[in-house]
Amino acid sequence: MRFYRAYNQQRPASPPPGGAQVSAGYYNINFANGQDAWDVAVCRLAAPVNVAPPFACFQPTVTGEEIVGRDVTLTGYPGPRLGEMCWDVDQVAGVHIQTNTLIYTHDTWSGNSGSPVWTDDSVMDLVVQHGIHVSRQVQELRRAVLITEPVLSWIKNAVAQPDPVGHGFHLIGL
Repeated sequence: MRFYRAYNQQRPASPPPGGAQVSAGYYNINFANGQDAWDVAVCRLAAPVNVAPPFACFQPTVTGEEIVGRDVTLTGYPGPRLGEMCWDVDQVAGVHIQTNTLIYTHDTWSGNSGSPVWTDDSVMDLVVQHGIHVSRQVQELRRAVLITEPVLSWIKNAVAQPDPVGHGFHLIGL
């Protein structure tokens, strides 16, 4: 498996040269058991990548009810040109901590799943990721997996363990 930053599979049909080799990808055992609120995966790259500026470093951040009514940005596909992503700013309509869910009304396209839902913390000079876009809901609402304490803990454990399979993780492709 290879990872291509800002690659829109709809234009062109074949991926651009390069990309980063993925050594392993993991998804949460709760998602495997039918819990959509755990629709998140972590891919481990085989080697570090060189990324030319400008590049935003996203800091996954535990987020709660305080974000309701605040503007967040969703970055997704398709962008205006190959290698570029679109973005849209919208207010958070709701948060459901128990189901790791963030609700908003962004106008999303097919293929936006996995896109970050974020804010720019100018005081800390940091891009803060609050969620991961996963779907379109009824009444034109959209949904993201909210980065709650359990979700952030799962992400950190997936990154820290050499082989997390069997400890709440499933290997992508099995």
